[in-house]
Amino acid sequence: MKRIILALAVLFALATNMKVSAQAPVTKETRTTFYYYPSSNIYYNPTNSEYWYYDDVSTTWTQVKELPTTIVLTKTPRYTVYYSGEDVWKDNAVHMKKYKGKKGETKAKKD
Repeated sequence: MKRIILALAVLFALATNMKVSAQAPVTKETRTTFYYYPSSNIYYNPTNSEYWYYDDVSTTWTQVKELPTTIVLTKTPRYTVYYSGEDVWKDNAVHMKKYKGKKGETKAKKD
């Protein structure tokens, strides 16, 4: 009788453990790498070759494969920033403050 009770307890414990494991999804946060160009206030995603820039006319951030001819990309300095997702511009105020360039700055700094 003790063996039956012990076996049932072990089975119950295993079943409960499996149920809890099945309910807790394993999530891995994916960070996307972007290059931020503070002189132009533009982000570039090297994974999908797309730019994010602020469009003054529509007052929104816009994602494009090619920048409009009216926008000049100053390639230095360039900083590597990471963001969970695609909307890296949501951290733009932080990036502008952190990476504001000094006059004559030509060296690229990496995080």
